[in-house]
Amino acid sequence: MNLAGLVTDPYNRRARLQPALLALLPVGLVALIVFPGVESKAATLLGIAAYFGGATWLTQVGRGLGKRLEPKLFQSWDGMPSVSMLRHRDTRLNKITKERYHTFLSANVPNLELPGADEESSDPSTADSIYESANDWLLRATRGKDESKLIFEENMNYGFRRNFWALRPIALLVDMALIVATVWLTSFNQNIQASFAQISMATLIALAVVGVHMVIVLSATKRWVRMAAEAYAKQLLSACDSL
Repeated sequence: MNLAGLVTDPYNRRARLQPALLALLPVGLVALIVFPGVESKAATLLGIAAYFGGATWLTQVGRGLGKRLEPKLFQSWDGMPSVSMLRHRDTRLNKITKERYHTFLSANVPNLELPGADEESSDPSTADSIYESANDWLLRATRGKDESKLIFEENMNYGFRRNFWALRPIALLVDMALIVATVWLTSFNQNIQASFAQISMATLIALAVVGVHMVIVLSATKRWVRMAAEAYAKQLLSACDSL
């Protein structure tokens, strides 16, 4: 995937490119703080190329990590939200609403009858397979439709959170490297022409930027990802009322 495709496609831009840019955000900010006098066009172009080149690479890494870790997320949540919400024993959907969804799916998905509460209880594995099949049908039935814009929006939100969460180790590694580089460059590199006070202030501001970024990265928890996944699941299942 080239940069043009990442920028022009809404899903690629939100769910893949933006997490990578956010992961690398302090790199450019710290460079501007530590080296405020670097104004040559060549240096600027080189910095932009390196930043977006790294971000483009991270989009692939983030997507790969996100998809690889997704099954572990679903396992820790007791199943994919759009599947588990269809279970009779799940309480995240209103009971009447869930019955309406079951009725619609049983009537419209070819050769599929959703299980009752007793059937689900006696054979939960088979019941989940049926719910997964219904979920797959919903995904196909809503893909590309104008009335599915909200589903697409929630899907992008989930993709962004999942991929940014997957990039946390890399983002934190970048932050640690920036802390070391900032302290070394502003405190020990004698080639920088600035007073001690200016160097100290630049160091503090740069470290503060990195610190805030670390807080943002650490706030990307499984619970944060799950909130987006459940919002997407509810929006997808609500298509039963509009298809």
